[in-house]
Amino acid sequence: MYKVTAYFKDYKISKMFYSIYDAIDFKENADAHYPKKVELNKGVFSMREWIYDAWGLIMDDRRNPLKNIPDLMVRHLIMQVLAWMWCIAFAIIVGSYTVFAISAIAHVALIAAVVVTVGTFKVAEHRPEAFEFVKGYHSYGRGRGSTIFRDKEGKAHKVPLDKGDPGGEHE
Repeated sequence: MYKVTAYFKDYKISKMFYSIYDAIDFKENADAHYPKKVELNKGVFSMREWIYDAWGLIMDDRRNPLKNIPDLMVRHLIMQVLAWMWCIAFAIIVGSYTVFAISAIAHVALIAAVVVTVGTFKVAEHRPEAFEFVKGYHSYGRGRGSTIFRDKEGKAHKVPLDKGDPGGEHE
């Protein structure tokens, strides 16, 4: 096993490889980003590092083979199907449908939360304008009988609502 560590000004990147050729390739790529130092070590590493690396190979969508699927929703679907498969396998091993239900719900909740978070971050990174829902509109509560609207210059104006206006969705 080979470990390549690149030390930059504020952080370090470390990866482990089974093939010396992959390790050398990663070392050369890291060198291209001008780190302070790059180390290539051969040897046996701790169980903690091995578990962390194995987890990343399976669960990190930038490292597992699902990285080749460009659509985030399709990757999410495939991860959900795999999670259900593992829930079923675990329930069969334990021999309880109760364990399956608890495990399935936990997997769905965990993976869905991670995917929604990653998806939100990706949209915010690539299309921040997607979070500008209605330009120029700002409500401080329709219950007061008026709302605030901004004109083209960005100036706020108090606009009275009709007497028969039912209010917003929360009132």
